[in-house]
Amino acid sequence: MRKFALLPLPAAMLLALPLVTQAESKLQLEEVIVTAQKRSESLGDVPVSVTAVSAEKLNEAGIENLSDLSEYTPNFKMVKGGLAPNVYMRGIGSGSNLGFEMSVGIFSDGIHLGRAQQTRAAFMDVQRVEVLRGPQSILFGKNAIAGAINVISATPGDEFEGMVSGIYGVELENREGDIVLSSPLTDTLGARLAVRYREDEGYIYNEQLDRDDGGSEETSARLVVSWTPSDLVDTTLKLEKTELEQIGRTLQITHPSALTGCSGENTSRDRIRNSDADERVKLENYNGTLNVDVHMDAGTFTSVTGFTGFENDEVFDPDSSSFNTSIFDGIEKLDQFSQELRFASPGGEFMDYIGGVFYQESEVSSDVQAPLRVRTGAVQDTGVCALNTQQLVSADLDRKYYLDSQAWSAFTQLTFNFNERWRSTVGVRYVSEHKEGQRIFNLYESGTTIPVNPVSALIFDQLNVGAHELQGERDSNVVLPLVNMQLDLFDNIMAYASYTRGAKSGGYDAQGNNDKTGPTGGATTFEFDDEIANAWEIGAKMRLLDGAADLNLALYRVEYDDMQVSVFDGVAGFSVTNAGQALTQGIELDGRMLAARWLMFTGSLAYLDFEWLKYEQGPCYPGSPEEDPNTGTCNFEGKVNQQTPKWTGSLSTIVTLPLGDAHMLEMAADVNFRDEHYISGDLDPRGLEDAVTKYNARVRVFDNADTWWLSLVGKNLSDELVMGFGGGTGLDVGGYRAAAEPPRSVYVEGGLRF
Repeated sequence: MRKFALLPLPAAMLLALPLVTQAESKLQLEEVIVTAQKRSESLGDVPVSVTAVSAEKLNEAGIENLSDLSEYTPNFKMVKGGLAPNVYMRGIGSGSNLGFEMSVGIFSDGIHLGRAQQTRAAFMDVQRVEVLRGPQSILFGKNAIAGAINVISATPGDEFEGMVSGIYGVELENREGDIVLSSPLTDTLGARLAVRYREDEGYIYNEQLDRDDGGSEETSARLVVSWTPSDLVDTTLKLEKTELEQIGRTLQITHPSALTGCSGENTSRDRIRNSDADERVKLENYNGTLNVDVHMDAGTFTSVTGFTGFENDEVFDPDSSSFNTSIFDGIEKLDQFSQELRFASPGGEFMDYIGGVFYQESEVSSDVQAPLRVRTGAVQDTGVCALNTQQLVSADLDRKYYLDSQAWSAFTQLTFNFNERWRSTVGVRYVSEHKEGQRIFNLYESGTTIPVNPVSALIFDQLNVGAHELQGERDSNVVLPLVNMQLDLFDNIMAYASYTRGAKSGGYDAQGNNDKTGPTGGATTFEFDDEIANAWEIGAKMRLLDGAADLNLALYRVEYDDMQVSVFDGVAGFSVTNAGQALTQGIELDGRMLAARWLMFTGSLAYLDFEWLKYEQGPCYPGSPEEDPNTGTCNFEGKVNQQTPKWTGSLSTIVTLPLGDAHMLEMAADVNFRDEHYISGDLDPRGLEDAVTKYNARVRVFDNADTWWLSLVGKNLSDELVMGFGGGTGLDVGGYRAAAEPPRSVYVEGGLRF
């Protein structure tokens, strides 16, 4: 394993201290204002492990999506999954099963985006992003059990302003154009329009189709209208839509299977694949939000109304190879409505409070159809290529899934300000939820709607694939408490300690393929229970060097019960279960230092220790020596989870210098480190990624008024080949495949503000 080579942030600060001269001793960092507790306050006063990234930092660092953001944020990781992005916080994530809500709650202007496909919504014209680590159940709701990402869109200002920008990729030939127009329309009405068109070139060469896979085309638009009829009322309406089309996947075979070992096709760890399917993704995301604030002497009343959803039409090759075993053609849909009403006191009293009620209903559906062509090697690797590639049986799969849910909750949070230095917060949220789920799975004779014959059905049964219909109805009621203590040790250091309880909704598996009983049986695992977390955290927010630096520290311990996991079953679906008990604990550091008026350091460092305390029936990788011959499962007690690197860190340096009387030169360099970790839930050693360090750099020239700029940006400059997600090959035996993260990219960006 490569040693951790980055300097921890405090050490980097100490090395830079001589740069702070006596003349510059009054350097002051700009105060960061966040809404992590549903009211505007300084980041240094928030008793939560949170990273806030402004629009300026997003633009300077070339952060174009949540995946880019995860490179700079402690213990946050987002990777491309087989079907949808996977999001992890402190080693906790749910995978891409449509039946799951994500463990990391993503909120866009107050609206919960709980499904993995919604992470692909427009990430443009952003005012600020806040990443909150640990359960955020009181104010953000039940399904923020691992953390929350709060995305705040830019809103209309008091003056007309506009922006036009573009990107041209030098290596990958990526192209992007953005337009933003914002203006007051009347004394009380304003509007802001943001439009983006983007093309990303694919970076995985497909030898079978002679094309580059993984490229995408995105068109996004957002309209924000603000209305302030009086000093007492603020109203904001947001309407946005994203259309995304992706060509091909980034999954490639990295280790040969029974079939690919016979074909002679590429099975090396590189950026070459051999899928014979014309894979695609056509995704439409929509979001409509109405925020109303009514200001009174007693406090502020807020109403947040949201309509959101998506429709995703995609074609997927489950074997990712040249063999025509199957092509999955599926449509997923989500329609969601939510309403929150809350009231917050003005603050500054002995008791500050916030409370409210929340209601949400949603409908989720999917319809997946696929031909299944099973070869001898898919049932048992014979070791003889002629037998492995011989077609044994075929059928057509049709899997439908429906989930209706209604949830309501009531919450309150009270902060007692005992004196100027000591305060305590208590809170509670009660959640009641009702769900109804159904999965209908049919196997037909190829090209017909006639049920498959008994002989074929018996062969498919060996692969845990069989016709069935399952349905269920469940109710869940949970109480989630919070206790927090804060103490200002000095004028510039705030320390806190907290306990909170989090939960994530149970539900019904969308992607199972059988109705058997037992640990891998679809009937047994069709319904999964709520996931529960108990979290303890102590931390400190420090303002150092007379305001020229700040440092945030958090130590945490979170115990999970009935953790929900979804792991690819090696055929055409996923195994879902409540895994038992897990422990995640560690430390997080992040901070900034203005070493001179022309020199800024920012950095983060995180240590993560994950351990399964109880997981008796985990998935086994092919040939695992720990497989139980009676159940076909493996005991994971004492082991780690996927996507749990022990160390992650980043260090950025920004130098800003005058370039004549009217222009400025900005130079920046980033170093991002990620320790070794597994990329598949079965802990297959073929998916153990080595530690990696990535380097980014950028040079920007702009005028003093910042009305124009021109940048040269490079990402992953050493062109590290990193796999973000992996797993066994579908409808095959013994193979392994993984999805490569983007290679080196260099692009030019320019823009005008007016």
